[in-house]
Parts: sequence; structure tokens; C-alpha cells
Amino acid sequence: MVLAKKYLLFFTFVAIFIVIVIFFSSLQPVRRKETGELSLEPVSYVKIVVVVDNNEGVQGLETAWGVSMYVETENGSFLFDTGPDPDVLKSNMDRLSIDPADIKFVFISHEHGDHAGGLPCLATLNKNLPVYLPAYSSRSLKKKISKYFKVVEIEEPVVLSKGLLSSGELYGGLYEQSLAIYVKDRGLVVLTGCSHPGVDVIVKRFHELTGLPVFAVIGGFHLGGASEARLEEIAQTFLDLDVKMVFPIHCSGDKARQFFAQRLRERYMDGHVGLTVFISGEEVSVKG
Repeated sequence: MVLAKKYLLFFTFVAIFIVIVIFFSSLQPVRRKETGELSLEPVSYVKIVVVVDNNEGVQGLETAWGVSMYVETENGSFLFDTGPDPDVLKSNMDRLSIDPADIKFVFISHEHGDHAGGLPCLATLNKNLPVYLPAYSSRSLKKKISKYFKVVEIEEPVVLSKGLLSSGELYGGLYEQSLAIYVKDRGLVVLTGCSHPGVDVIVKRFHELTGLPVFAVIGGFHLGGASEARLEEIAQTFLDLDVKMVFPIHCSGDKARQFFAQRLRERYMDGHVGLTVFISGEEVSVKG
């Protein structure tokens, strides 16, 4: 009887240990398999307009903590994130003469409200409007969005359409996806929401996936509290990859913007609401 009790206690302990291991393992970020270089057909041009940002820019546009970028290629237009507020998004789109009816889909980098909060602005357009979300976004957000849009979950790197590549989910405290646009004779133009996984990690990820040069990076870099050593590490990555244009906006932080302006010199570009960037094989222009 005593021996049976000992065996029972032993197997009970083993079972509890296994449950604990499984539970804590589930909290760890999922490791993604490297897929090698992806085949990506280039677009002839890209036009990017910063519709929502917390950095003041073009007069008459509202600022708000968050980011949204209107992106246009010869294959159509879409929104990268939507900012925090549908009213701000609509107001700025109106002032920038952007017709919401032209938007073919919405790409959401991650589920924070300052990136997905403006979606209701588009709810009356088309119930089947695709919204690309990281697969590990919360159920509540997916349920909310699915009432008005078609939710498309992204987990691994995937070519969305001609010239457009999602990084797939990358982990940085939460799962986030970024977007690269391959412009003929230039290379990749990388858009980031908040860069929680690290903007250098994101940029290197796209380079490794495609084998293509990175021409420009535009978005939030999440560097408000970054040390100078960390800023130097990121700047060196940009230089090593010969990134021609760097536009820190949203959560990048004033300290980081000032550091990159000095360290990257002519590669640094001041980003803000209303900024318009046009990139093609024949022309590169920055306005606003």
C-alpha cells in the first residue's frame, strides 16, 4: 500500500510538471522557419502619403498619436495602418484628396489602437474589403473587424500581390508584421508600424527573404527610450545595407530622429503628417 502511494505521488508530480512546462512553453514566441529567398515581381513606382502621424507637418492636417500611410502603385492603392481615430483619418484623407473608395485593402501592422483605431472610417465602403492582420492578434479584435470587413490572417512571409511582401509575424513583446514594396531599379521600400521586433531586425528580415537591396524605410521605429548604443547599432545596420532613405515617424522619438539626422546625414529624411514620397526607377521625390 505504501509503495502504491509512492508511485501515485510520483506520477502525479510528473503530470503536474509536464502541464507546467507546456503552459510556460506556450508563452514563448513561436520560432519561424526561414523560407529562403522569395520571388517578388517589381512595381514600376510607389507613392506613399503619411495620412496620420503625431509629428506636425503640412498645415491644415490633424496630428494624432498613431500612424497611417496611403500607398499607391500601378496595381491600386491601400492603407498601411489606420491611426487611432476614424474622424482624424477621414479629415486628413479629405484634405489630402484621397478617395476612400479607391482603397483595395488595409494592412494592419499590429493590434494596438493607434494603428487599428481608424478602421471604422472605412466600414461603409465595402463589407468584403480585405484587412490583413497578424494571425496572433486578439480574438476580440478579429471579431470586431470581421463585422465590417474580411479578415485575412498573416502568419508566415507572404506575397500579397505584385511587388508587395509581408514580413510575416515577428515577435517583439507582441506579434507584428511589416510590409516591403519592391520598386523596379530601386529595391525594397519598407513600411513599419511600431517596429516592436526592432527596425533593424525587420529590415534585415526583408533583405534575407528576397536578396534585394533596401532602398528606403518609413515608419515608427519604437526608440523613445533607446540608448545611444542601440541607436548606433540600428544606424550601422542602415549603413551596412546601404539604405538610401530613412524616415522615422510616429514612435521613433525625438532623440532617435536627431541621432539619425547626424549619423546618417543625407540618408535621413524628416517624416511627418502630410509627407508624400514618390519612388520609381526614373524619379525620387519628397514633398510636404
